Amino acid sequence: MSRGKKGWFGISVLAVVLLLLVLRSCGEDCEDKGVAMPRATVTATATVTATPSPIGSQVGEPVDTVLKRVKQTGLSIGVHDASEKDETPGGDWTVCFEKVTLSKVEFAAVPDRAPCPNKDGKRIPWPKMPDVKGITYGKAVQMLADDAGHVVLETAYQDDYAYDRDNESGDFANWKICFQNVKTGRPLTYEPEIILHAVRKGEACPSVKGLYKDPAHDPANVEPAPDSDYDSGSSDDDWGSSGGSSSEENDYYPGDKGGCPPGGCYNPCPPGGCR
Repeated sequence: MSRGKKGWFGISVLAVVLLLLVLRSCGEDCEDKGVAMPRATVTATATVTATPSPIGSQVGEPVDTVLKRVKQTGLSIGVHDASEKDETPGGDWTVCFEKVTLSKVEFAAVPDRAPCPNKDGKRIPWPKMPDVKGITYGKAVQMLADDAGHVVLETAYQDDYAYDRDNESGDFANWKICFQNVKTGRPLTYEPEIILHAVRKGEACPSVKGLYKDPAHDPANVEPAPDSDYDSGSSDDDWGSSGGSSSEENDYYPGDKGGCPPGGCYNPCPPGGCR
């Protein structure tokens, strides 16, 4: 073997020996370092999962339903009056506002059928009754549909007929409104029933509700019928036939001895008796 070949062979052997020494010195320490990072990742993931998650928006839902949903999340719950009155909310109240954190959810609610205030703690903006006199029943139903429980039509005259409810296009849609049972400008709290008295299209409204279109139909203008049981001559005739003395059977003529029988004579006796 030449001197050059011997030199390369010596270098190769030395390199192999150094590599074996490095691998042997790392040993089990290198293996432990390689699996440490995955174990740390698993631990971090478990910590995030244990944190409660916020619920979705519950605005517009009944309080009873909301409480059942929130209890399943493990969050603390609070409910208060959304208006300025600070009343205790009931189960049928409706949620207007909510504030959710990682540990608690607070709801602000109003009574059923009440509108939400513009801001938590402000006055409830109840709608007010408009003036519907002079417009048709159909248009009045459209105006009041969202604010009234029911819109009822009745006639303004006693001797006419009309009745409808919440119908903007029925047979009475073109009747003209004369009177309304709720005063203009009054708050429509809790969607009350509104009664409207109307007349047929083209007719004039009465001066007051409850008059008669035809005065002859008014009982106050009708003379009472005569009493059929009363007969001006019947009592006299009956008395004459029963209590009079025209019948020969009831006539009495004094006998030979004179005098009147018990009960008197037919003709009154003069003083001293009859002869």
